Parts: sequence; C-alpha cells; structure tokens
Amino acid sequence: MLKKTIRDSSIATLLGLAPHYLSFYLFGTGLLTESIAEWIMKNTPSAAALWILSNLGAWAKPFAMTGGLFTLGLCLWVPALLSYWRNRKYERFFILVVLAIPAVVVIQRFFEFHSLGGSLSFWIPALLALMVVGKPSLELMDEDWGEASEYAMQFVGRGKPRRDFLASIGVTALPVVMGGGVVGVAIESYLRELMAANRATEPVPLFSFDQPKENPRFPRGLVRSWLTQVGDFYRMSKNAVDPAIDPRGWRLEVTADGKRLGSFSYAELMRLPRQERFVTLRCISNTLNSDLMGNAAWSGIQLSQLIARDRVPTNAIAVAFEGVDGHGDSLSIDYAFSDETLLALGMNGNTLDRRHGFPIRVLCPRYFGFKHIKWLKEIRFVTQPYVGTYQKMGYEREAPVHTMCSIDNVTREAGRLLCGGIAFAGSRGIQRVQVRLGEAEWVDAELETGLSALSWVRYRAELADLADAATLQARAQDGAGAWQSETIVPMFPAGVAGPTIRKLKG
Repeated sequence: MLKKTIRDSSIATLLGLAPHYLSFYLFGTGLLTESIAEWIMKNTPSAAALWILSNLGAWAKPFAMTGGLFTLGLCLWVPALLSYWRNRKYERFFILVVLAIPAVVVIQRFFEFHSLGGSLSFWIPALLALMVVGKPSLELMDEDWGEASEYAMQFVGRGKPRRDFLASIGVTALPVVMGGGVVGVAIESYLRELMAANRATEPVPLFSFDQPKENPRFPRGLVRSWLTQVGDFYRMSKNAVDPAIDPRGWRLEVTADGKRLGSFSYAELMRLPRQERFVTLRCISNTLNSDLMGNAAWSGIQLSQLIARDRVPTNAIAVAFEGVDGHGDSLSIDYAFSDETLLALGMNGNTLDRRHGFPIRVLCPRYFGFKHIKWLKEIRFVTQPYVGTYQKMGYEREAPVHTMCSIDNVTREAGRLLCGGIAFAGSRGIQRVQVRLGEAEWVDAELETGLSALSWVRYRAELADLADAATLQARAQDGAGAWQSETIVPMFPAGVAGPTIRKLKG
C-alpha cells in the first residue's frame, strides 16, 4: 500500500506540474516549486550552502527546485494514503479534497506563495489526476514494484491480456518517469536562468575611476587584489532564477503609506549627478573559513536626490527598500539619508550587470549584504515596523558587520614567516591588525595606506618563524577601538564572528 500511494502521488504531482508550468509561461502565474526552492535556499545552513554552490556551480539552484517537487509530492501522498481504503468515488474525492486543504494553506503561508492562479493550476489537475491513477479498480492491488517486473515477464509468454502487461510496465517504469520529472524540473530552471541572462541588458561604460596601482609591499602572491573584478565579486541571492529587468518598462517608485511621492524611469536616474566611491560588501552567510566578500568601485546617487528630507511624513519611522524579486529590508531614516548610503547604478566603471542588481541597488556599508537590496523597485517610508526577508527568518533587525580579518597567504623563508590578508569592519574602519604564532606575543602588522573609509584594509606581517608553532592567528581592531571576537559567534541571528586562525604545515 505504501509503494502504491507513493506511485499515485508521484504521478499526480507530475501531471499537476504540466498545467502549472504552462500557466506560468502563458499567464505569468507563480511557481510552487520556485517558492519552495527559495525557502530551501534561504534556510540551508551556510556551510552546506557553500558546499553545494562550490560543487554544483550553476546547477546548485536548479537542484533546489527538485526539493519543491519532493515537497509537493509529499503533500499529495498524505491524502492519497489516507483515502486509499475507500473504494467509492465520491468518498475518495471528499477525503482527497478535505485533506488537501491543509496542505494548500500551509504551502501558501509557510512558503509565502501568493499566486492564486498558480495554486489553482497545480492543485486542481493534481487532485483530479490522483483520483484517476489511484482508482482501486485500476490497481495491481497485490503487486509491489519489485514483483511487477516479474509479473509482466511471466504473462508476456502466457498470452495474458495486453493491458496487464502495460500496467506492469507502468509500475516498473515509475522510477524512470519520476527521475525524468526531477531532471525536467532542474533543466527548466537551468534553461530559464540562461534565457534570463541572454536577454539581460549588457553593462555599458558609465564612469571612470583611478584603479589603485599595485603596491609592491602587498604583492598578489601575498594578499588578494585590493579591487575585486565584477566577475569575481561574490553573488548571493535566494532566487531560483534572478530577475532580468528591461529598463524601458521599469520604474523606481518612492511611496509613503500607499501614496506616491515620486516615480523615476531608468533614463531619469541616469541623468542625475552621481558620485563614486569604493565600498566593500560582506555576505552574512560568510563563515570564518569562506570568502563571500568583495571590494569594488561604485557610482550612484543618494536618497536626497529623489526626495527632499522635509517631504518625508513626520510619522514615518523607517525606510523600506524592496526589490522586484520580493526581497526587502529597512534602514533608519537618518541612515538612509546619510552620506554613507548610496543607490548604486554602476560598478567598476560600467553600469550594473544583472547579477549585481541592475538597474539599481542599495549600498549601506554599515551592514551585512542582505540589507544591500538588489533589483530595487520601491522605496517606501513606513509608519509601522517593517519586517524584512531575513527578519521573517529570525535574524536581527540591525545586523552591523562584525570586525574581521583574513589570512590570505603564508610563506616561509630563511627562518622568517611572511603573511598577508585583509581586515574589515564596515563603516567603522580598521585602525590596527596584529598577528602571532602559536601562543607567542602579538605583533603589529603593517597596514596599507587607507584607500577608502568604507573598504577593507590590506595588511602584511613578518615574524620570526617558530618551528614548533602549529597555528598562525590574526586579529583586527576597528576604528572605535574594539577587537574582533575571540570566541566563535554562530551566524544566526546576527552574523558569524570569531577568531582568525590558520593551521600551519610542519
């Protein structure tokens, strides 16, 4: 019975997804598999997510779509199992519908799926399919999957009716059919990402900037480049397929409690005076051993160029920034209007590319990357506390970047140990970095002359090598005088922090 109901619910899931995807392509209704996949990606532990991204690459997000397929199959399996003991059609139909209602409600709320058309396009065909494929009169009631193959072979030679043989083939072919469904969902997502990339607006030259010359005291073999190239800059989003926005039909709305305060086309934004600056971004998913950081030259405008501060409603308590992908977060009004916050239109000399938030994104260097909203569509002044995407997951509302440093490379030569890396503390800046071997005394590192108050700082240090030292440790002190944490702080709910320790080879 268990295998039969798994079979029925699996087939019904695939038959329900066919009109569901057709509705998506014809009418733009939402995809259940995509909402579930995005929930999976948002809630996957950072270490696991980084492993998946590193090993699956471009297939990592399509792989998450198969989790949506499994979830839908599970939601159909429960009513299929509980209704199987009823033979009469109307009884079975009643049980299926009643038991499916909680599944529909849970998926709508838990996975934040708000497309009525998308929901109906899956559940109605899937439940009808479950009624058909699960009819007891059409079942091989006493055969399981393993026995069905033998059953089919026996009766081919004995001249049994062709329908028995075909039924057996249907049972034994189920793993192949389901495997094809899983592969199909993943390939669809992969191809949709490729198509979105192909139709995305290509970056064009926007501004010139003086790229820092290579400092001979900080060579590439010792420490990373001060500027991160666009292709190497980390890319993290919780979307199965990132937006590809046509700037000709896009507008940036500025609102307050539903009232429009301003509306700007891309061309209008591009005509505004811009300013350039170097800013480092650090992802909150960055672990103590990963490197989801980047430093780039940005060009953009400030909020005051879109709306004067005195036009903000006096009862507004925050500014919410929302992207076309539904991701949103908020900043205090004072910080949003401060010189530190930038609405970026360009990166490293060109307009933004799709992966980094075209046509415009938020830069707020005080905070982790999830507040730097990409693909911006609305700036909203709110009078009630705004619960952003990560706050809904339990993260802290204020998540300032923790003071940190990295050890990029270590070399040994003639009894000396040379190491280098970067340090970053958001807009607080870095005033000091120290290193030590084992439990020896801390030694001050040499810092590169500050090139930007909002960027990482490179350091180098040379130490007398200690043959018995098993570890090299570094620590950074921010501009306010606070040292980075000496104990490990988990990523949830305010971002990972902890000591920088590198094991040395003997």
